[in-house]
Amino acid sequence: MKDSRKYLEELVQFGHRGSATKNERQAAEYILRELERMGYKVERQTFKTTRDNLYMLPLQVAILLFISALLSLMYGGIVNALAFFLSIFGIMLLLLEVSGIPVETSIMPRFLSQNIFTKFDESKEKRIIVSAHYDTQRASVMFHPKIVDYLGLIYNISYVGFGLVPIGILFNVFKFQPLGTVFLIIGLIIVTANIIFMALCEITGKYTQGANDNGTGVALALALAEYYINHKDEFPGNVDVVFLFTGSEETGERGMKHFIKRYAKSLPKDTQFIILDNLGTGKITYLEGEGMIFYKKAGKMLLDIAEEMQKGHSGKVQRMKNLLLPTDALPVMAAGFDAIAFLAKDEKGRLGNYHWHTDTIENVDIDLLLYEEEFFKEYLIKVAETLK
Repeated sequence: MKDSRKYLEELVQFGHRGSATKNERQAAEYILRELERMGYKVERQTFKTTRDNLYMLPLQVAILLFISALLSLMYGGIVNALAFFLSIFGIMLLLLEVSGIPVETSIMPRFLSQNIFTKFDESKEKRIIVSAHYDTQRASVMFHPKIVDYLGLIYNISYVGFGLVPIGILFNVFKFQPLGTVFLIIGLIIVTANIIFMALCEITGKYTQGANDNGTGVALALALAEYYINHKDEFPGNVDVVFLFTGSEETGERGMKHFIKRYAKSLPKDTQFIILDNLGTGKITYLEGEGMIFYKKAGKMLLDIAEEMQKGHSGKVQRMKNLLLPTDALPVMAAGFDAIAFLAKDEKGRLGNYHWHTDTIENVDIDLLLYEEEFFKEYLIKVAETLK
């Protein structure tokens, strides 16, 4: 049997695993082979998606808002109606993207990606899905160590600027032009800064090795899969544990969205999702929920078990509300299923080497990884025992 350290060492040999790239497909083949070696029947779900939404989608929305603001400021009158609807369309694209709903919001070219997962055992009434995404993000100035702590502020300012554009146009429609003009000018300044910043990130971004994000989650999920298939006698006979490895999570949870869209109706309503992501530094951290704009709370049973185990792992496990950017748990929760996301963060909520060039295996805490392997074995058994 291999442990999580060995799986991580093998996974990082692909260099990067950029969403919908050749490297991602090679990593998918590796995961598939390992699961088959363990004795699983494995399924592959292919889909097409863009290679980037983190930078390109806000850029597309900002361009729509930029055009809307200029139309209103330069022409006014009947053109305000067109400008308003164009700005609302841009805002709706952004809201749909962050909602977790499986709707495509980008106009960019699409490429092949895939999910890899162990076949459902339809004879069992209950189901737990342990999931980790295996693709990697591109590092850019947005995630520079001196900037990353201010991302929340940057995002909030951007949201305010985006919102001021349709509000300013609406004020102009109803002849509150001095105030509407002020809102539009402020919004236009913020939107223009966003266009420049996102374009810079898009042009200069380079893929990371992704040892922490999310090589660690994949390594742990593979280790748990190997443990489960060799120790099924420790689990209730009516509970099926499925191991799901999603592609293109870094493009806006596209892999999980496609999985939910295809399989939600065939899953028991009480299916429990356990998401493993960024588990290479800090303390084991479980999230109370997901989403900055549309907040979804984690499953109660999953939270209760995590809280119970936190007491038995004094000082090594902590609880936090949510992340700035969502995990694969958000589309699951948006579809009405119970889910919980586990990461490893420091006391201030930082993820180690987050989307930065230093996200390499040398900067993963291997002792923590091996500790987590035992933690999640225990957690998985407790969830199965409670669900049965």
